[in-house]
Amino acid sequence: MKQIAITQRVEIKPSYGERRDALDQQWIEFLLSIELWPILVPNNLSYVTKLVEKEEIDGVLITGGNSLVHYGGDAPERDEVEIFLLEWALQKNITLLGVCRGMQVIQDYFGNRLTNISGHVATRHNLAVEENCRLSEALKRYPDVNSYHNIGTPNVEGDLLKIATSLDGIVKAVEHREKDVFGVMWHCERESPFRPEDKLLFEYIFKGKK
Repeated sequence: MKQIAITQRVEIKPSYGERRDALDQQWIEFLLSIELWPILVPNNLSYVTKLVEKEEIDGVLITGGNSLVHYGGDAPERDEVEIFLLEWALQKNITLLGVCRGMQVIQDYFGNRLTNISGHVATRHNLAVEENCRLSEALKRYPDVNSYHNIGTPNVEGDLLKIATSLDGIVKAVEHREKDVFGVMWHCERESPFRPEDKLLFEYIFKGKK
């Protein structure tokens, strides 16, 4: 079973004096449902640098939650860990998928400045899918996707390709021109039951299935 390193959000609990790593339990259920083994990644950079040396990691999943610090977020430790994992995956040719915030990490890293948008929180959108991209056929299967973000871009630049947008022109999926780095702006773990389109997308990305 392929092992997927999965990042976690930071929850701040002032009444307890704690900064907690947290992950929706549905992520574990979703990955196991497609026979991917999750390895939970804490928001501790010194630990994570050792984790990637000790564990056999076949893929990286950067999950949602928290804004990046320079977009108003308050979890710099998470930014550090996820940027490290992105750079590590690029260097080692490890497949990486960013979901919602995770796609924003990818966009920002490659020089795509995000801006405030409206109409993309707690709603659903149809996709306009670009042709001749690696994920095109998988994305065409979607009738629509959920949406929970308030920053985004209408275009991407540099090493990224725009592969799907909402009908109002906001980028909903990207892929790297050369590396196995992908991003989507919807939360497959929040669908109940899990959607076959999401399962097929993850199998395509992490298992090479079509």
